[in-house]
Amino acid sequence: MTDQNEQDDHRSRQFPVREDMAFQHKVWRFERVGWYVLVLLVILTLLGLFSRGPLSSRELQSRDGSLGVEYEAFHRNGSTNAMVIRLKGQPNAVLEVELGGDWLEGFEVQALQPAPIHSAGAGQGMTLRVQADERGQASLHLSLLGEGLGTYHSRIATSGGATLSFNQFIFP
Repeated sequence: MTDQNEQDDHRSRQFPVREDMAFQHKVWRFERVGWYVLVLLVILTLLGLFSRGPLSSRELQSRDGSLGVEYEAFHRNGSTNAMVIRLKGQPNAVLEVELGGDWLEGFEVQALQPAPIHSAGAGQGMTLRVQADERGQASLHLSLLGEGLGTYHSRIATSGGATLSFNQFIFP
């Protein structure tokens, strides 16, 4: 008896309301796919597709180990994200790094810690000099405010020839 009632529920009727059950099944299927897409989007968001998280966090190292960078590949316009540049050289030496590419068109540097010994503009970027510690290491912590939209290419190079290039994307 239950199978008959279930079959009656899925056939089109004219009374009391006109129903097209074939079309209703298509609508239900579309809604179900929509829910799956929404759940997938929420999971990707939590994993960092649109900002901080495992899908966005990146770390690059030069072949010789003298230059490294930690950054977020995905940003949101108006949000602040950190970038850490790590340098290695001679103990207590002054290390120079050049930040270039078109990333300064899409990002504003809100903070830079520690303050460099010297900074200067260099083409579309800037050159920074920092003091290495007794192990020959130095770190620069930048706070970047995303102000653009789209993909921005970044290039970091040391005076010793180590270079890292990467892209960052800013969502609206």
